[in-house]
Amino acid sequence: MFGDAIVNFLSIQNPIIAFGSLKNWSRRALYNKIDLCTQSCYSQIIPGLYLSNARAAADRDVLRHLKITHVLTVEARRLPKSAFVDSDISTLYIRANDTPQTNLLPYFPMANAFIEEGIQKGNVLVHCHFGVSRSATLVIAYIMQKYGLRYEQAFNFVRQRRRFINPNPGFVNQLKQYQRINYDVRGIKRLEAYMNVNARKHRYKIASFAAVLVGIVVPLVVLVG
Repeated sequence: MFGDAIVNFLSIQNPIIAFGSLKNWSRRALYNKIDLCTQSCYSQIIPGLYLSNARAAADRDVLRHLKITHVLTVEARRLPKSAFVDSDISTLYIRANDTPQTNLLPYFPMANAFIEEGIQKGNVLVHCHFGVSRSATLVIAYIMQKYGLRYEQAFNFVRQRRRFINPNPGFVNQLKQYQRINYDVRGIKRLEAYMNVNARKHRYKIASFAAVLVGIVVPLVVLVG
């Protein structure tokens, strides 16, 4: 079907790229022998979009090498300010814990808009702590919406490029719900998401407050760089 054709069209052989020395190799047992706490590890999902751990997102050499212009952080805590000193990188921070109770669904439209802008203007890196659950969820949601894919198709597509992604069960349910509602997130939760984020060099404007409340018209989001 059409979704499968898109996946085949976008198929890119791109193994995980990791930075770091080989010392203490014996400790790197999880996730394809990569220590995601101490090594920078990123994966290209589609041209212009990278999924990584926090170590890579805070590594100025990695950001420079990938020519990153946008960084989306979905974490319990934000990256140190030093990571973006003297840079023109635009950032979006979504505070979220990696628990099944955390609801990322209201943030999908905002994250999608930020990722799309990053791809159009340069390269965007999406990360959480390990690049396994929270950030993978946002990237899967973006791929679902952009190419009209079911959850399983988008999950497999991203997993081909970062083999150890593993969204927690709550996030999986939210992605499946996202499919059921045809990628259309409405209502007060979406408004709360826009109010809760921390963005640098971007302002998110809600075109219609009333529309968000009643959930009739999808609010228009304008990104001002």
